[in-house]
Amino acid sequence: MVGFIAKFQEYGLIIHDGGTSSVRIHFCPWCGQRLPESQRDRWFDELERRGIDPWEDEVPAELQDGSWLASPSPEG
Repeated sequence: MVGFIAKFQEYGLIIHDGGTSSVRIHFCPWCGQRLPESQRDRWFDELERRGIDPWEDEVPAELQDGSWLASPSPEG
């Protein structure tokens, strides 16, 4: 089964270990088409820009799903 992490725009094969683990995939398992690039690095960059430590601080709701990607990036 394939899962989707909206805040990172990542697809992965779900690992049934009782947690939320998955193995990231880069291509669609059905058609072979390349999947969109991960936004994981950009997400962490945005947290850093806002002075948020994701391990210690509360992450704002707008950064917990994919809606933050609609905001213009600080680079322009």
